[in-house]
Amino acid sequence: MSTTLKLATVEPERSTTSPADGLRRSRFAPLLRSIYKLLGCHRRWTIARFMLLLINRLEGGAMLSATSRELMSKYHEVEIGAYSYGDCFDPATMPKGTFIGRYVSIARGVRMFMQNHPIDRLSTHPFFYEQGLNSAAIVDEPTQLVIGHDVWIGCNAIITPGCRRVGNGAVIGAGAVVTKDVPDFAIVAGSPAKRIRDRFPIEVQQRLLANKWWLLPSAEVEARRDELDGLLVDSHCSSANTNCQTPVENPRVHAMVLPSPRS
Repeated sequence: MSTTLKLATVEPERSTTSPADGLRRSRFAPLLRSIYKLLGCHRRWTIARFMLLLINRLEGGAMLSATSRELMSKYHEVEIGAYSYGDCFDPATMPKGTFIGRYVSIARGVRMFMQNHPIDRLSTHPFFYEQGLNSAAIVDEPTQLVIGHDVWIGCNAIITPGCRRVGNGAVIGAGAVVTKDVPDFAIVAGSPAKRIRDRFPIEVQQRLLANKWWLLPSAEVEARRDELDGLLVDSHCSSANTNCQTPVENPRVHAMVLPSPRS
């Protein structure tokens, strides 16, 4: 039985990709799309995972594959923004209705859940809430998860149904269990995940949110890198003082929260 997704409380910019992004499409894309459909990859996730991996390799990697994004959207109802990469191309990991912004990094082992076993009923068994097993079952509507732009999710992090939005620029530490929304630019870690600190001061956050650099194609970001880096300069500091350009890192927190470069 199909259900209607509950919309997230905060809608992101829906510009996930554009022709200017330079995403790549293999000359074999029409054939690969036909094979994907023929093999029933919308329900056979092991085969779908293999197919998407193959397509990503043919199209320059997960960051640049146009066909993989089309297939995830059409058959799995997962929207993936330009340059985002990682386990977001695994249909077994991404629940239907998930929106992933641009420039998002998702490490291995990340899991997202949009429904819990109900604990206020006679039993927590699926027999009591899946109509495929019991026609009299009470079906809960799944929520929708919105992952903003420029988000980093570390290895083996778990996002539970209590979280409907991960804000722009947020960082989720490796192994974290996220039970509620994550604010823009917040760094969270632990089980349950708690806010450790913000990546930037409030003034810098406001500039970044107003600028929305993540909507730019990567080529334009590269060309304007010096200008965009200037957004991180605290107005209370002299722009000539490079020590004021970014918040001081806490080495202990950094080591605890951030996974390895490949994660």
